[in-house]
Amino acid sequence: MTISSYTTALVTGASSGIGEAVARTLAERGLNIIAVGRDAESLARLQAETGAVPIVCDITDRAALAAKLNGFEIDVLVNNAGVLSASVPFHDLPADSIDAMIDVNLRAAVHLTQYCLPGMMARNRGHIVFIGSSAGLTPHPTATVYGATKAAISSFAQALRLDLLGRAIRISEVAPGRVETRLYRDALGLEEAQRRLYDDYSVLQPQDLATLIETVLDMPQHVDVSRMEIFPTTQAVGGGQIVKNL
Repeated sequence: MTISSYTTALVTGASSGIGEAVARTLAERGLNIIAVGRDAESLARLQAETGAVPIVCDITDRAALAAKLNGFEIDVLVNNAGVLSASVPFHDLPADSIDAMIDVNLRAAVHLTQYCLPGMMARNRGHIVFIGSSAGLTPHPTATVYGATKAAISSFAQALRLDLLGRAIRISEVAPGRVETRLYRDALGLEEAQRRLYDDYSVLQPQDLATLIETVLDMPQHVDVSRMEIFPTTQAVGGGQIVKNL
């Protein structure tokens, strides 16, 4: 079951970064895109350029999101929305930052998956993609709660695949290393993120992940790519070490 077998893809966190790149890539392949995000202006631009249906919504508001999704038959779900509220040691992490990461990175993805699954099961087709992180596979400093949410997503994705064995519904997790997105900029600030994480480093771009997801969706039905780890060539597998460009 390749991309041509699907009709509609729902992409969260589609206002920018990985989500926007995925939405644009899948739209180019002919899928109808439902783009969920918080930035109305960015989603309006995405709609104008790709035909995506924009849904401006707080992804943690289950009732509001479900009401806006009513009537859509979703074949592909890309759970991309995520937050890294602060890059500080756990003992300095504000309580509201802990709640935000758990609510967005984990709870919202789990609930949205449960919302989309009945339709996929009834049609016996579908593909659910989770954007994880190297921080969910290997401990990273100052990423205690963020890493915990991504580790939970990884475990959830693998267990969900077991629950769906025998059905034509595939589950894939993408666990990237350092990607140049707003995630770090929101945590560190634009200039600090650029200085500490991007200047002098080779890092992944959102389109790199979008291309990988496109490839996975295009695999034959009998192939289920359950987990993919993707890193810059300057970052070690596991994500624990990244070196500057030579």
